Amino acid sequence: MTLTSLWLLPLVGGALVTFLPPRLAKWFGALVALIALVIAGFVAANFATDYKGFQFTEKLEWIPQLAIFYRLGVDGISLWLVVLNAFLTLIAILATPVTKRTGGFVGLMLAMAGGLAGVFMATDLVLFYVFWEAMLIPAYFLLWQYGEGPRPGWAALKFVLYTLAGSLLMLVGVIGEYISTGHKTFDLSVLATMPPSPATQFWLFFVFALAFAIKTPLFPFHSWLPDAYNAAPVPMLITFAGVMGKAGAYGFLRIAVPLFPEPISWWDWRWVIPVLAVAAIIWGALMAIVQSDMKMLVSYSSISHMGFIVLGIFAFNVQGQQGAVLQMVNHGIIIAALFLIVGWVSDATGVRDRTAMSGLALRMPIMAGVFAIVTFAALGLPGLNSFVGEFMTLLGAWQRAPALAVFAAIGLVLTPVYMLRLFQGVTQGTPAGPVPKSDIYAGQLGVLAPLLALMFVLGLDPALLTKLMTSLGQAGLAR
Repeated sequence: MTLTSLWLLPLVGGALVTFLPPRLAKWFGALVALIALVIAGFVAANFATDYKGFQFTEKLEWIPQLAIFYRLGVDGISLWLVVLNAFLTLIAILATPVTKRTGGFVGLMLAMAGGLAGVFMATDLVLFYVFWEAMLIPAYFLLWQYGEGPRPGWAALKFVLYTLAGSLLMLVGVIGEYISTGHKTFDLSVLATMPPSPATQFWLFFVFALAFAIKTPLFPFHSWLPDAYNAAPVPMLITFAGVMGKAGAYGFLRIAVPLFPEPISWWDWRWVIPVLAVAAIIWGALMAIVQSDMKMLVSYSSISHMGFIVLGIFAFNVQGQQGAVLQMVNHGIIIAALFLIVGWVSDATGVRDRTAMSGLALRMPIMAGVFAIVTFAALGLPGLNSFVGEFMTLLGAWQRAPALAVFAAIGLVLTPVYMLRLFQGVTQGTPAGPVPKSDIYAGQLGVLAPLLALMFVLGLDPALLTKLMTSLGQAGLAR
């Protein structure tokens, strides 16, 4: 029951943490997250690269009358997302300040991590849907109860309305897939080998794709994101943006692409998503450029980078889709570091407006040095982790349609514009604006250190991840 422990342990641990005193709650929650990370690491270390299919599989009867089973497994698509979820959950809890409400916050964070782990491991379509709903519930309460800013309740309501609409569409798709195939199964491996008729695939792809586009979020279904990210506290954003945003992209790769591979004769709907992905790349970058609020700038940059991931998935070739999986991990690491730095700078200076301060490198030299590394990683500097993932997605896009790669490359040009304006505007020049209370301290640097190390390790040796992506489930890459 190795995989079951990856979602059950955080869920049970989260329930226990809620009733503990604040400081004990944080460290007990960190211990639970660390154990989950060790288990995920064990799975990765024992993953067979020469086996094509789901590994560490678990199967129990659930509702046998409807052919619904409790099925878990990991393959080359999901393995690193499971590890990323466990890793960033630990980072998020370590970055959580101790207050009177720490117990409830850490408990909900662990519950959200459990739901996310289930999404990445479920190999039964109904079970996937159940975990999908389960990850959204703690996210809603985190925004509602612990959100920041003037209207956290509105942000939580907007988030849940958008995601509920997507979830209901997905439920329609789950039922439609069961009826249309006539094989009375929800096993993703079996469904991938028995697609329904092209006309039916069109409508099923539509409902699933819309649900995943909302969650990614993909342009133009992204309008919930600015409010939600603005309201979310920084520790929540580490997993909210770093992991949950990948659930939509993972859904495209796990369900939409392999289960519905054939376009109808008069329209290849599979061109719609990559066009929207390119639009997200450019739109997110342009919106990031005009932001003065540092937190919102990073939030819009996330939309742009998620566009690269979706573009790679719908390149329909191994280069693009392996690059997409690699970039899911890379983006999770970078976005977590960016939100941590922005949050700590805001706490130290009391402002989030990048135009209201300058010269922080003289006042916070350690922060400025760390910020420089993360900035270079975010803009795709060779030798750091984001470069290889973006290169592979663009290579895959070029192989499918050079025009997609050309327009997506506009995002590569715009990324240095907003990232360097943020970094240079805040850290360089004559010191001005609020005087920070202090530089980042040793504990904060310790939280960032694993993220920084991974930026270099994965940038210099991305094969650490890609070599295991050669082992794919039957619902695999590049159908």
